[in-house]
Amino acid sequence: MLCCARPAGAAGDVSLLDVIELDMGYTTIVDQYYRPVAPQVLLDGARVGIVAYLRERGVSDPQIPLLRARPDGRGVVPAIEQQLGRAIERYGPRVDARDLVHGAIQGELAALKDPYTVFFTKHDLGGFSAALDGTSFGGIGVVVAADAQQRYFAADVFAGSPAARSGLATGDRIVAVDGKSVDGVSADAISKLLRGPIGTHVAVDIIVAGSAEPRRLAIVRAAITPPDVTARMLADDVGYLALRAFGPNAGPQVRAALERLRARGARAIVFDLRGNGGGYETSAVHVASAFVAHGTIVVTQTNHGHRVVTPADGLAPSPLPLAVLVDHDSASASELVTGAIADHHLGIVVGTRTFGKGLVQTMFPLPDGSALKVTTARYFTPDGRDIDRIGIEPNVVVDEPAGAVRGVPGNDPQLDAALHVLTGGPAANAPTAGPTTYR
Repeated sequence: MLCCARPAGAAGDVSLLDVIELDMGYTTIVDQYYRPVAPQVLLDGARVGIVAYLRERGVSDPQIPLLRARPDGRGVVPAIEQQLGRAIERYGPRVDARDLVHGAIQGELAALKDPYTVFFTKHDLGGFSAALDGTSFGGIGVVVAADAQQRYFAADVFAGSPAARSGLATGDRIVAVDGKSVDGVSADAISKLLRGPIGTHVAVDIIVAGSAEPRRLAIVRAAITPPDVTARMLADDVGYLALRAFGPNAGPQVRAALERLRARGARAIVFDLRGNGGGYETSAVHVASAFVAHGTIVVTQTNHGHRVVTPADGLAPSPLPLAVLVDHDSASASELVTGAIADHHLGIVVGTRTFGKGLVQTMFPLPDGSALKVTTARYFTPDGRDIDRIGIEPNVVVDEPAGAVRGVPGNDPQLDAALHVLTGGPAANAPTAGPTTYR
């Protein structure tokens, strides 16, 4: 058990809550992570996290012992407690026990080398949930996504937002926030940098397409409520439906939007999932069930090889001709829905290859309000396709050129190709045909 020689109540004292969180962090990873993890990997990762925390607190050369884990994993948590106790004894007032425990847990997660398995403090968790759930938060009004080279771009800029008023446009590359380079950091980390209290300033360095030099934008954060669903009628009785993220209400919102479009006479649907990086798995199943009436939506598999088949809810109306728009930023839940529609031959996929994230994350709260987001399963499309790190190749491949305006016919080549297909183009009746390339 952790201990220290200083008087009770000192800043570095370890509480029972700290010990519980340490144990919960380790056991959650071992029991829930989608692949088996060697105990030594987590023990070494915890040490790396402890050392990193101490360096942040000004300890130039932290002396934390290397310990060996038993193959069966017994004794790993007490070993991490021993390392934490050594840090407290050696570095005294510079150590905050709660932050030290969080550092150890973050180190364990980092050792998995899984960008989707991350630690959230109580504050970070609130911002993450607010963005996904569609509630208001302090920010600038931009969706950030990565390209194949892990460079970050503005995938969508909300109309009327501080980002839009500052001149930030869809497609601009984001290179730094408040002077900190975003190279090599996660999308979650960038979102954390961009969000903040309403009325505060943030400096965003961007590179506009066609330019080589960065330009700095000074942006004042405001209350941001991202729109989840947009729907409208286009020419030739085609309904256009775009989904920003798979928040908790995505299923009912998509169904309601589809009903409105049908009521207005829609004889075909374009479902736009471009730039949609995912969200809740349950919401993805509900959205897919708005199009797929019967059969399998998705198959998930845990680290123990256990497979779960999730069926459609049987409530989808009779299908209309359907085109699904995707791009490299269509990931996770977007790919789950696209895969279900494609495998059941209910629509044609148009755009560019999707991101390739066939993994499922689950949030595990800790007692102090922090949480672990852990990859708990991998998923397969109804036909058994594993799309992780592969993505979904569209039936009709269409690049999005610089200057395209999404959702505007005549200025959106991918949408134009989908409309061409739905209104009698060469692939209109062949949703399972091989890729047709429009350049």
